[in-house]
Parts: sequence; structure tokens; C-alpha cells
Amino acid sequence: MIVPSYQVLSSEQVRAVHAKSLELLENTGFSVPHERALNLLAQKGAKVDFSSRRVCFPPDLVEKVLEDVPREFTCAGRDPAFDLTVGFDAPPVCRSTGGAVNLFDFISQESRPVTLQDCRELAQLIDGLENTAVAAVQTPCDAPLPVYDIHALKAMLESGRKHIWALVTSSANLAYQIEMMLAVAGSAEALRQRPVCHGIVTVLEQFRFPMDEIERLLLYGRYSIPVKVPIVPMMGTVAPITILGTLVQANAEAIGSAVLIQLLCPGTPTWYYFFIQAMDKKTGGTIFMNPEIMLCSLGLIQMARHYRLPAAPSSFETNGSRLTDILYNNGSAVTLFALAGAFEHASTGCVDMSMGISKQGLVIGDDIWGQTKRLLAGFQTEEEAFASEAIKRVALGSGQFLTDEHTGQFVRKEAQYVPRILSYQTHTEWAQNPRHLAEEAQERVKDLLERHEVPPLDPALQLELNRIAAAAEKKAGCR
Repeated sequence: MIVPSYQVLSSEQVRAVHAKSLELLENTGFSVPHERALNLLAQKGAKVDFSSRRVCFPPDLVEKVLEDVPREFTCAGRDPAFDLTVGFDAPPVCRSTGGAVNLFDFISQESRPVTLQDCRELAQLIDGLENTAVAAVQTPCDAPLPVYDIHALKAMLESGRKHIWALVTSSANLAYQIEMMLAVAGSAEALRQRPVCHGIVTVLEQFRFPMDEIERLLLYGRYSIPVKVPIVPMMGTVAPITILGTLVQANAEAIGSAVLIQLLCPGTPTWYYFFIQAMDKKTGGTIFMNPEIMLCSLGLIQMARHYRLPAAPSSFETNGSRLTDILYNNGSAVTLFALAGAFEHASTGCVDMSMGISKQGLVIGDDIWGQTKRLLAGFQTEEEAFASEAIKRVALGSGQFLTDEHTGQFVRKEAQYVPRILSYQTHTEWAQNPRHLAEEAQERVKDLLERHEVPPLDPALQLELNRIAAAAEKKAGCR
């Protein structure tokens, strides 16, 4: 794989961002309204103000604890064939968008609420896509509202075998999700070794961890389930208007969250995950991808690599719902972020500023990521790849490259990416069957849903997942 080289910060600027982030963590810190967590943090060397419930981290503590963050870990599929290694220098991956409430169709240009059946079909699609490594749960409208996140995870586990980002609404519901993870993994130790899902703990603006977020973290930590903390600043509203200011705030939140996780739940893996937004200076609205967001994200990828943490930018996030806009945003951001050294590229299938997901968009995003993976893979570098003798033979009139022995030697060794739907064709070829890209994508969706088979769960495991979901509904008063 080509060593990432695209950088927007000088070495001096990296040191400056780090120093100013340490300053914030030492003098501002986090609001943590959780008594047990405060006591644990105080015991581990953090500066805790119990009256204001604020925690600050001395610079030497931050530096020391950052060294303890796991550098590499496994995110497992329910089938080991789909296990993947997470690390700042591991082969990069992409995952689907998560939490969408609407399903968007690029052909009809219409959207409707996501259903549990959509969750099942999305899991099946992702299972069959060659380049998408991680699925994320959505927000189905037809599950009982208090436990929709439990049902959404159940549907994804039943219908796909790849690793899942399991979004959750509360620590109470997380307990049931973890029961499902334990059932799939087989035991607590198996779940620790091969977590089939990873979780989410959210830090809010102004450096606040709500109490239930800490409760969730402690539950994840009990089984060393990897945890993702979304850092979601919006330049000009809940973050400074300047790119560098947002960079410092986001970096402080990211490394501060990693330190908090290690102090409360030692050994729990995490990412350096961020999703930058910007205020539209004309309207006051939200922009999800533009040059300023890209610059800020590139700086954060560089900071993540400085700490040797796996960078996870929202590379596929985009504005609006037009396919042309989505392709433009994806084409520029995904390539740049990959060349900068990001590990996880988030949110394939994203539509309408994360509110929606598109099945057609998922297969398009899979093609985009396949092409990007090929770009990162580089090319043959052995001596014969220079082709000096072949060039000489052809130049002296011995034949053509097509029939030269060198071509036979390298025609398979020098890979050529073959896209599924972003095809190589002339206008003449296209005009013989002039279909829109969305129609090509829909054909791929239809083919996967009709032909790609996901082995069903063991009947005993299926019954156990049904039991857990029923117990959650009963506890929530849904039945």
C-alpha cells in the first residue's frame, strides 16, 4: 500500500495544535455528571471539581494515557471471513451511513420512512458488496419507538454477516443489545476477542458527556467492546468560525475522549472519529461537505496519525440529494482523505445531510471505494515491471506490446480495477442502451436482493434474539 503523504499541516502546526489541545484539556476539560466516573477519574490522576462536576486532564496524564490506547484491534463479523483489523496503518475500509430515518430513491427522487424490512435488505446488500466492510444500523419507523434500536440491530444481525456499528438510544437499551452480541459471539470472552459490533458514546458541544453516555461507556467497557465517539463540530456555531480553531477544538475533544475512555475502561479500543460541518454564512444553514470542511478534516486525519490512532472521517457525507452533487462530494473527499491516511471512510449511501440512506447510493459508494482501494494499492515495482527489454523489442520492430512476452507475464499481476456500475464505455456504446447511473445501480440492488444469499442464523440463536427483543419490549411497556 502507498504510504499516505497528503498533508495540510506543517510539523510546527501539528505541534501547535497538540499544545493548544493540551491547554484546553488542562484548563477547560469535560463536564462529566456521573459520581462514580468522577471518583474513578480522580483516582487515576485527573483534576476533578466535584462541585461543578468538571474534569480536567494534566498534560503529562494525557501524554501517558494516549500511549495506552490500543493501536490495533479486531472488529469481527458474525462469520470470521468478514473480520477486519482496525489500526492507523491497517488496510483502510468503508462503512455505510447510519441512523437514517428516510429511504431515498434516485430514480423516482422520492423518499419514505425506513422500515425494519429496509434494515434487513440493507444488511443483505452490504453483505454482498465486495468493498464495504462495515454496516451501520438505521432508524426504522415500524418498530416500537422505545426499543426501535434493539429491533434494528436484531434485523441487521439476522440479515448480514459483516461487522456492525450498533447505534443505541440509552444504557437501558444497550443492555439488551449487548445480550444479543453475547448470544451471537457465544460467550463474554468470545465477545471480548471478536466483538461483532462496536458502540457509540457521544460528547456534546462545550465538552459535555451526559450521564447516560458515561453509563453506556461503562457497559461497553465491561466487555472491551470498541467505542466510537463522534466529534461533530459545526464551524461558526458550536465551534470557532476559523478552520484552525475548529481543528483545535475537535482535536481536544478527540484525544480527551480517548483519554476518558482509557481511564474509565482500560484497554477499550476506540477510533479518532469526526464529522465536521460548517455554517452556511449566507443562510445560517448547515453545510456537510465543502473545501473548508475538507481542509479541516485533512488536518484532523494528520493529527490522528500523529497519535497513531485510526482516523475515521465522514468521507461520504454530502449535501443535498442530487446524485451529481453526491458524486462530486464523494469523488473529491474520499480520494483526498484516503491519500491523507484515513482508516475508516464513513457513510456510503448517505443522502440529504445524513437524514436519508439510498440502496442505490450504497452500491455506487461501494464502486467509488473499490476504485479508491485500487489507487492505494499502488503498482508492481519489481525489476521486470520497468519493461526496458519489452520497450526495446517493440521499438526495434519485433512486434506489439499486446503480443510481447512481457504482457503475458504481467497482464494478471498488474491489477486493473473493474467497476460494477461506474463502467468504462464510449458514448456510442452507452447510446445503444442509454441508462441513467441510478438505473444501473438499481439493477445491481435488485440482483443482490434476489440472488445474494446470507446463511440464516442457527435456529437456537434466532430464538434467543427473539426472546431478547420480546423482553426489551415488555420492559419498555410495549406489550
